[in-house]
Amino acid sequence: MLKTGERPAWQVREFDKPLITASYFGFMPIACPKINEADILATKHCLSHPYYDATEKAALIRTYMEEDFASLPHPLALIYKRKKPIGYSLHYIGAPTSIAEAALVRTALSILAEEGYKNMRVELNCIGDRDSLAAYERELHNFLKKSSVPLSPELKDALKEDVFNLFRREEEEMIHLRGEAPSAINFLSTASRNHFKEVLEFIEGMGIEFGLSPELIGEKNHSSHTVFGIRASGEDRETAEHPNKFLAVGYRYSRLGKRLGLRKELPMASVNIFSQERKGVPGRIYKELPKPKFYLIQLGREAKIRTLGLIEMLRCERIPVHHFLGRDKLSIQLGSAEQLRVPYLIIIGHKEALDGTATVRNISTRAQDTIPLGNLPAFLKHISL
Repeated sequence: MLKTGERPAWQVREFDKPLITASYFGFMPIACPKINEADILATKHCLSHPYYDATEKAALIRTYMEEDFASLPHPLALIYKRKKPIGYSLHYIGAPTSIAEAALVRTALSILAEEGYKNMRVELNCIGDRDSLAAYERELHNFLKKSSVPLSPELKDALKEDVFNLFRREEEEMIHLRGEAPSAINFLSTASRNHFKEVLEFIEGMGIEFGLSPELIGEKNHSSHTVFGIRASGEDRETAEHPNKFLAVGYRYSRLGKRLGLRKELPMASVNIFSQERKGVPGRIYKELPKPKFYLIQLGREAKIRTLGLIEMLRCERIPVHHFLGRDKLSIQLGSAEQLRVPYLIIIGHKEALDGTATVRNISTRAQDTIPLGNLPAFLKHISL
């Protein structure tokens, strides 16, 4: 039990630029979870891969239980600085809807943009739920049985061990095979297909360059649903340290929670950023996170899509706002704004989303103005607080 005034072990006191950037999107910085033997044993059935780190996620889930993160308002957005490999890990916990993937993609792109990457592309695939993935795995086995491509004993053993090694090996035969292989998207359940459709609507609605990548499969023992990666594209590929590798990779890992002791399966999604700050750029350390004076309320899916783009626009202008993106009910959002005692609300409902506007309301006087979204940063900067 903590003594009066004592900080919990997970709370951090210093913040670098990526942690500050993530805070604009509602991510709370925490200390990097420490991996122990129990975490390693609990995930020994999972493939060890740089992009799909089940053991580190197990450490976070254990921290979630030990530090009673369940008592905090959900959905819960967390970020921490990774030590090995160096980078950042962002997690969205408690959101079954596509807002989790959308928020992770948008925040990762913003962090990478602050590091100097200008041309980035998001690649996505969907492997669906457990049943969808099982159906796809069976189809891949059937495909390989019928294939006439000659394989070495080593490659045959790799596919026998895990058929999804087809998408991880870089031998010429494997590259040829996966070019002809069926796509996981064709084997999605109805629910999984609808979820992926919503993710794509968010990505498209934010104006992000994206494409489908059937080779993004994840790790079958704990990955599910949307798997996405961010690459440098165009001219920026030449300046990236590893132009053919992903700068970030994300996916859902909800199945791990129940296996590790949670009473029920809790929606969990994450993205790991592997890129580091560019050499020669000094890393400033901040003692406090930005303190918002506005509360952004969104009502409806169209408004939610607009909201993520708006937060990014306000972030670029260094205008932080409180928000509760994972919750849709007006009463919950208003209650949160009342607790935070903010003087102004920014409201985007269905009409505002269609019109490309926002309503700014003074909580004390009830006076309000309807402002085009493009003019909102300038309007907010001239409000006397």
